Amino acid sequence: MTSGLAGLSPGWRVFLEPAPWEAGWLWLMVPIVVAVCVVFKTIRTPALKAVPRAAGFLIVQVLVFMALAAAGLWLLVELVV
Repeated sequence: MTSGLAGLSPGWRVFLEPAPWEAGWLWLMVPIVVAVCVVFKTIRTPALKAVPRAAGFLIVQVLVFMALAAAGLWLLVELVV
């Protein structure tokens, strides 16, 4: 007989069994980036008239650099592993 929590087996072991990857989850990054960039530029830009252009530029910049970082990490994994 086991005592306490020692006898319980976890339903999902995070590092041993990664969460299933679905293609739809990647697209959830876009609305988060848009929301963060619009809020950031609204706070930082002195004139509200300039916010849409500045936020649009920042959104494109963040998404491009995230894609480049993902491609670089994928290439690193493919070359090393």
